[in-house]
Amino acid sequence: MDEIDKFVDIVQRLRAENGCPWDRAQTHLSLRRCLVEEAGEFLDAVEDGDYAGMQEELGDLLLQVLLHARIAEEAGHFTLQDVAAAENAKLLRRHPHVFGEQRAGSPAEALRHWEASKALETERSAKRPSAMDGIPRAVPGLSRAQKTLTRAGKNGFEWPRLQDAVAKVEEELGEVKAALAGGEAGQVRAELGDLLLAVVNLCRWQSIEAEEALQEAVSKFMHRYRALEAMLAVDRKKPSDCSGAELLRCWQAVKESGQAGGHPEP
Repeated sequence: MDEIDKFVDIVQRLRAENGCPWDRAQTHLSLRRCLVEEAGEFLDAVEDGDYAGMQEELGDLLLQVLLHARIAEEAGHFTLQDVAAAENAKLLRRHPHVFGEQRAGSPAEALRHWEASKALETERSAKRPSAMDGIPRAVPGLSRAQKTLTRAGKNGFEWPRLQDAVAKVEEELGEVKAALAGGEAGQVRAELGDLLLAVVNLCRWQSIEAEEALQEAVSKFMHRYRALEAMLAVDRKKPSDCSGAELLRCWQAVKESGQAGGHPEP
């Protein structure tokens, strides 16, 4: 724990009267973007299998935790010890199959124990009368959409059949086309949002994480686009030098070569 204690001391020094002006100026609100960015950089390292990067980014994430805890302590709200104590109690409470007499033979059964224990925590749930309460705003839109739809589904607001979820996607696509024909930008935006939500719901029906599916598609597209750039570079050309038809031909060649990706929009 020596290095952890040293880490805490460094953060306290940074926030102290003679510490770093930038660190002293930060608040919970000003650090929001930093926390999201550091989490994203850690996830990039995970996807790349970069353990050195993971170690570094976990340190940056821990710095965010320590800064928020220190800011709260200075304002008299809670301390790092309070954070740890509350999380320790939660982990013990929500794992009766590990620290109690219940048993779980599979991840799904363990999750059921977790959800059942969570449901008994009435103090916070009493402050959230709606199933929509407690869904974080500062998360990627697809993840927030899927969590929202899952909450609604668990409370009975659900299509009875997969075909109905598919039909909803088709219906929303039709409304997008009608909005495009109307040419009103606000309506197009609204209908595209509805279409995205319907697609997320279809992902949920297939037990697919919409955020992960999109990230995989984006990575695939990026990989193919880089291959396209490399192909054109042989002739000392860039995509901007090519016609749409030429780009499509090159893109098809990249696809046929086995590169990963999606569709270009020349």
